[in-house]
Amino acid sequence: MTTYAIGDVHGCNGTLKELLKQMPQDSKFLFIGDIINRGPKSLEALRTLQSMGSRATCLLGNHELHFLAVTCGEREMHPSDTLQEILDAPDAQELIDWIRTWPMAVEVNGFLGVHAACHWSWSVRKTLKLAHEVEECLRAKDWEKSIGKLFGKTQWEHGLKGYKRLRAIVNVLTRTRYLTANGDMDFKAKLNPEETDSSLIPWYMYPGRKTADIPVVFGHWSTLGIVNYPNVYSLDTGCLWGGSLTARSLTIPSKIFTEKSLEGVSPW
Repeated sequence: MTTYAIGDVHGCNGTLKELLKQMPQDSKFLFIGDIINRGPKSLEALRTLQSMGSRATCLLGNHELHFLAVTCGEREMHPSDTLQEILDAPDAQELIDWIRTWPMAVEVNGFLGVHAACHWSWSVRKTLKLAHEVEECLRAKDWEKSIGKLFGKTQWEHGLKGYKRLRAIVNVLTRTRYLTANGDMDFKAKLNPEETDSSLIPWYMYPGRKTADIPVVFGHWSTLGIVNYPNVYSLDTGCLWGGSLTARSLTIPSKIFTEKSLEGVSPW
């Protein structure tokens, strides 16, 4: 049974269902996060995942974390959010409790899966261990008291404790695109490297990255598209913005499936 990693869906459930039609019916799936929000059918996208049962695993992306915080009143709904339909669902609480059990990082078939990035100083083992610290926080009975403290521009550094530590882990795994020369996360730049100040370094190109010898699949960066870089497999090909939804088998060489967006709101 082959496992396929699928990029950011963002509520584009029609495109997702068309993509899945191309793929072997007995496949397993790793969704790379940001299943919900900004697109038109966030609730339906969750239903599609639910219908797959144990065949589907989904990582927490920044939009799922935002959603969880919104449900607790810890963050405001953005005008472009498309989360209300989930909150209005008859099983909304069950969906909330399901989403907060999703992992922050996984290892599948020798691939490391993260939503956005892994820190240059973290090994695979450390990435999974630190991800689990956040997972435990979100799965705790009092998670609603903690979720708001996971947002903020805290940089990762050795020795961090408490919510600063968890906040920095969340930033690495769900928000990172670029690093500065000293290895700090940049929280502003979103365009592709050709359109970005050359002083900023794509996280996967940072010198000495400890996961450089491990194949890494990630999303989050729609303007990046598919990159040609050793052991780096980007999956957010901008379905939300009129691009495509991409699936890649977690084998080497990988088989790729794409589906042109049916719901994208605008081109890149």
